[in-house]
Amino acid sequence: MRERWRFAPALLLTLGVLCGAARAQGSGDQTRIGVFDPETLWKLTEVGKRYNADLTEARDRLQAEIDRKSQELEDLKDKLRQQQASLSEEKIQQIQKEILNKRTELDRMNEDATKEMKFQLNDVQSRFQQMLVETVEIYGKEKNLALILNKGVIDYNAPQVDITQDLIARFNAMHKAPAPSTAKAPARKAPEKPKEPPKSSGGA
Repeated sequence: MRERWRFAPALLLTLGVLCGAARAQGSGDQTRIGVFDPETLWKLTEVGKRYNADLTEARDRLQAEIDRKSQELEDLKDKLRQQQASLSEEKIQQIQKEILNKRTELDRMNEDATKEMKFQLNDVQSRFQQMLVETVEIYGKEKNLALILNKGVIDYNAPQVDITQDLIARFNAMHKAPAPSTAKAPARKAPEKPKEPPKSSGGA
């Protein structure tokens, strides 16, 4: 069950932060607003890049483990096919039992890997969203903006009100990327990109 593991803009779909009072411009009062793309911040901020790298590393590690277990299953099935004519009924039943056990182990490994990826994805997106909300609020106050909107909830905005690049710079200044993780993360219970979840290549 391959799908892309990527930042889900829907998590920030409702993000619209009031950031101060309107101020006069020219001859009339106009509300100053800003519009930003949260997915671009997820991809281009240093924190977002680090989180994506961690997710990719975890996915690749889990996929390698699943591939190894899947190959063991395929090797055992090949052995049975090649030697079945010369094996005793007892030996055939023994290998069939081993195949069943390895298939069960592989199914469980797939389930655990999917749960772990979902947990990690939800965890980093939640932390990133908290940092983004903090950044948006501070930036809005600094720039005396009355309203900052998520680009995903509007149909059109003029280019001059897009503050995405400014927010990337402000985000990087406020939040430092965590150090790369070197330890293997333990499998976690369900609460998930960079990214595709592990997929079994073993068949019946």
